[in-house]
Amino acid sequence: MNIVLVHGILGFRRKFGIEYFNGVKERLTKLTPNILVPVLDPTGAIVLRGEQLRSQILAALSDGTLNPSEKTHVIAHSQGGLDARSMLSPQNPHLTAGNNLAGKVASLTTIASPHQGSPIADLLALKPLDQRLRKLELLIHHPELGQDIVEAMLDRLGIDPEALLDLGTDSMKQFNQSFPDHPQVRYFSVAGAGRSAIPQTSLFLFEFFHHIRSVTGEDNDGLVAVSSAQRWTVDGQTWPADHADEIGHDLNSLELNPAPGFDYLAAYETVANRVAAPRANRVDRFHPFNATPVCASPKLSEIKAVHGTFPSPPPYLRP
Repeated sequence: MNIVLVHGILGFRRKFGIEYFNGVKERLTKLTPNILVPVLDPTGAIVLRGEQLRSQILAALSDGTLNPSEKTHVIAHSQGGLDARSMLSPQNPHLTAGNNLAGKVASLTTIASPHQGSPIADLLALKPLDQRLRKLELLIHHPELGQDIVEAMLDRLGIDPEALLDLGTDSMKQFNQSFPDHPQVRYFSVAGAGRSAIPQTSLFLFEFFHHIRSVTGEDNDGLVAVSSAQRWTVDGQTWPADHADEIGHDLNSLELNPAPGFDYLAAYETVANRVAAPRANRVDRFHPFNATPVCASPKLSEIKAVHGTFPSPPPYLRP
């Protein structure tokens, strides 16, 4: 079995001593030594990143990183799931007989990918940039924090705001029409619904969580709503995690240690075991997502009363 772990927007394989998929590759080596962690343009468009992903998988099959005689399973977080969908689609305009991976990739599992778009991308994609800042400041009722978030995620990392447009709801409607799924590939999806305790996300994503809930009425992981993430056969239960918890990073921790209460490594192992199982031994059916009662959400002032002031951005978001 080959496994490919695909990062999302702002992603990397390893940067500043931090692994994007924190410990996931090491955990999955129990199942197979053939694991590829590609490095894609952190702010590139979906189709561009999809072609980068295609090139790196083909190279890995050629150089022995992946075993060409075994099936490949792609596990992708956030935008990485959209990149993989683009790569695999039979309607991809860059597809040729020589680079078609549909016969080699047996499955794609997306984790918290915004298949229907994200209200946060819609929010940040408002133009011009100063309007984005004012909108965000109004949203979180904390002007200097809004400035910090946008500057940290855009200016300090050199991110082109246009990269967010691909993840908006209108853009994803067009993408879904233009890039249908490949009939030879098995597709699975996983959604994060936020932490089981209050606050439901790290403080860094807390107001984004409530913005998405106000727009969609749904649980979410601070960046992607449950229904947007759940496109195909799903786990049956959503992951009790925010968007960073899903890859093993607690944004409340300056060291970005895994958040307590969710064994994300076991969750990735479950995903890998599921896609590797023969069809006769798998349960491939749709499950409705959780009907867990929604607790009343605390106000920002209540969170600050318990936790103090908001933490500084994580180390890799500082100048």
